[in-house]
Amino acid sequence: MFRKLHLKLTAYMGIILILFMFFVSAGIYKFTKIVFDDGNKELMRAEAQRIYNYKNTTYAEYFFNGTLFRKFIQKEPMDTKRLDACFIVYDSKLRPVISDEDEITIGDDIKSLAQKSLEEKQDIYTTKKIGRFNYRIYTKYFNDFTGQSVVQVYQNTVNEDILWSFLRTVLIMIGISGTLILLLLSYILTGKALTPIRETWKRQREFVADASHELRTPLTVIQTNLDVVLSDEDGTVDENEIWIDNAYSETRVMAKLIDQLLILAKADNNEEKLDISEFSFSEVVENVCQTMEVIAVKKNIELITNIEDNIIIKADYDKIRRLAVILIDNAVKYTEKGKVTVSLKTDKNKKILIVEDTGIGINEKDLDRIFDRFYRADKARHREGGTGLGLSIAKWIADKHKYSLTAESTVNEGSKFTLKI
Repeated sequence: MFRKLHLKLTAYMGIILILFMFFVSAGIYKFTKIVFDDGNKELMRAEAQRIYNYKNTTYAEYFFNGTLFRKFIQKEPMDTKRLDACFIVYDSKLRPVISDEDEITIGDDIKSLAQKSLEEKQDIYTTKKIGRFNYRIYTKYFNDFTGQSVVQVYQNTVNEDILWSFLRTVLIMIGISGTLILLLLSYILTGKALTPIRETWKRQREFVADASHELRTPLTVIQTNLDVVLSDEDGTVDENEIWIDNAYSETRVMAKLIDQLLILAKADNNEEKLDISEFSFSEVVENVCQTMEVIAVKKNIELITNIEDNIIIKADYDKIRRLAVILIDNAVKYTEKGKVTVSLKTDKNKKILIVEDTGIGINEKDLDRIFDRFYRADKARHREGGTGLGLSIAKWIADKHKYSLTAESTVNEGSKFTLKI
């Protein structure tokens, strides 16, 4: 399922990346071309103006006996190196006045643009394919004391066409390469993004399976004991007390399990809010230790307390007390002989609770998973070990308060849990 989802997300991301690279490449190409064309247009307009100014200085016009005469003045040849372009100047009758064309003459092919410019009395800028080549043509209209005239400036764009073709190829190659690289990165990053979801899904399935198993066990015990009671039609309540007590004991186990499941369900939905208040953590730990003293004595365990007085914290009282109960109860439960030491102290600006036992310990490979739901390192101690949810709840309470809860352990030597506030 997750593999298909992984590929699907990568495919969606690939489509987005392809569209993104296409629009970026097309945008770069179009913007570059527009800026380039605008620059050339302005250069050609300036060149047309310069040619017109030069044309007006090459001759003088005067009237004699009502006749217009034109006297040409010898001038130095015009420097055409300012812009690599050819030009033709037409008068109002569309007769060439001055021209400078290279070996390929296209004057007749673009003369219609000059006529149109005279008729519409406006400038025209366009590109046109003539023969095998494209030309950029600027036709500028003039009307002053010398009368109407048109200056046409044109350029062969063969070199530019090669440049634009090269730029298109480069952008396409960059786009394809960039898309492939981004697709690879997308595949890798999508996989990493799905990892916690995959783990959550896996744990959820384990959670459902384990919860079903945990609920089935007490229900089976209850049903079995009640079947015994029901089958004894002549027996009294006193005679069946042992079976009833067994069933009742299992209802307590089931109630505890359901309560813990509800806490974790609310935690998953972020429904469990903290009721922050100021209280003495020293009194809380002392009270929990007094409660556990009875169990410790029954198991011949020495419960040692090193609790610093008057350590005040701001937290959720009920949840912090539950956390302390879980840690100390676990220590007593998994210690067959020896001692359990509960220490509460202040170190610099931190309050530290340490619960240390000399019990069965935890294997190193299991340490990373002891805070997982329903995880029990010692499977053989299934019933004694409780529901396997206690440490998960303790870890959640610590994380909710932004506290640090860590564990250290050595098999057959004991365990040490440290809560840093």
